[in-house]
Amino acid sequence: MVGVPKSYNTKKDYENAVDYVCSTNSGKGELVRALKDLKENTTMLVLKKSSEGKAAEDQTAADYEEVENPACKKIKLGFTDAEIDALLARLGE
Repeated sequence: MVGVPKSYNTKKDYENAVDYVCSTNSGKGELVRALKDLKENTTMLVLKKSSEGKAAEDQTAADYEEVENPACKKIKLGFTDAEIDALLARLGE
């Protein structure tokens, strides 16, 4: 890979992009945004147990709760928050 990719498919893609940005100082904003998104977008909404019998048309936002998404990109790629913070620190964030 040369430069900052349009999409990141592996953990190594992020690491290579950080190396590239640190050496060229090009594409930093996009990469920082991608790393922050990776760290922050880890939850999903699920229906509360108390609302399971409610008809769909009667459900409101209060019937849902936020839980960690085991299929989020951060977990799939094997990142921890500390690893993402270390990459952001290398970028000066």
